Amino acid sequence: MAKINLKASIISEDENITINTSGIRNKNKIIYKENNITVTLLILDNRIEMNRSCDEYKIDLIFDKNKDTISEYSLSLLKKFELETITKNIVISKDLIKIDYYLEGNKFKYILEMEDL
Repeated sequence: MAKINLKASIISEDENITINTSGIRNKNKIIYKENNITVTLLILDNRIEMNRSCDEYKIDLIFDKNKDTISEYSLSLLKKFELETITKNIVISKDLIKIDYYLEGNKFKYILEMEDL
């Protein structure tokens, strides 16, 4: 397990959120905190599975390059919703992850810049 510094950005038509934090990289998994949200990324060949969870909700996003997938959003009151996720592009390198995607028709860009400590 290696500790890393991260800069995570989520960009949409409505907002641009950037967080600087630290996290852990273990082979193909990255874990970090975004305020009260725990973010876990599982990196596979041309596919990324992202879990974002806190006390109020949990969302499991599946990004598969040039494919439509179904992601799941669960509220703490046990209500579950399926979300259509269309991944337009994924860039995966040692220091950078970029995902361009549509979630329920809304355009997003996720950028994760990483630096070993």
